[in-house]
Amino acid sequence: MHFNVSGLILIAGGIYALLAVHRIVPVSKNAESNEIWARKFGPAMKVISPIVILFGLGELFGLFR
Repeated sequence: MHFNVSGLILIAGGIYALLAVHRIVPVSKNAESNEIWARKFGPAMKVISPIVILFGLGELFGLFR
């Protein structure tokens, strides 16, 4: 089985965005700007992040060749 390593970038980005939305990983050192970012982009990122992770898994296993 051949793995396409470029899928790891999508998986890592999706996981980071999901952790940032749930305020586990800060987006900025400023707590107030973290809160503003989460309110502004949170609802969309909660939907988009898992989709990006799934596309990354598909890319990793070569489903989109």
